Amino acid sequence: MKVEQARRAIGEAVSARLLELFEADHARMRESGMDVINARLHRGSTLPGHNPRAVPPVPPTDVVTHPALAEPKVIFTWKSEHGTAPYFQMDVPTDWRTRVAHRGYAVIAGLPITSVLEEDADGRPTKIQTVGLTGYFDSSLHGWRAWSRDSIRTVDWSDPNQPRLSHLEPPADLAR
Repeated sequence: MKVEQARRAIGEAVSARLLELFEADHARMRESGMDVINARLHRGSTLPGHNPRAVPPVPPTDVVTHPALAEPKVIFTWKSEHGTAPYFQMDVPTDWRTRVAHRGYAVIAGLPITSVLEEDADGRPTKIQTVGLTGYFDSSLHGWRAWSRDSIRTVDWSDPNQPRLSHLEPPADLAR
């Protein structure tokens, strides 16, 4: 996989996961009646991401990679209120291109890979740095929003076609 293909795959995975998170929060709000209350709070706003009664479209995420000056990390926060694409900045180690992108490990189990920390005898990642993604409706100000937090995980290759991630630190998808 080329680096640009890896970035595109990461962008698609991030956008798909944000849409899942928004849809889950939307269902929770509808069941509790919070969508009506939140709609009153954002009455009069014409910004695309301020409607709690509908999940906004999540445009393809723009992904950029930079060499990490210190530790690898992801910088990501997105407010959908203006309708711009999410911007996902990955500060990656110098070997990201060869250990992650070129080997086709840019996304594992739906999450972007920032760094491979350990590999098995076959060269598959067994311990990785990725992110936990959070997305929900912020009734106080921004409407639909999302962010990430760096996360260390192990990769279970029992089924090579569907590797699974387990949580080490912090938990995978952050609770609201």
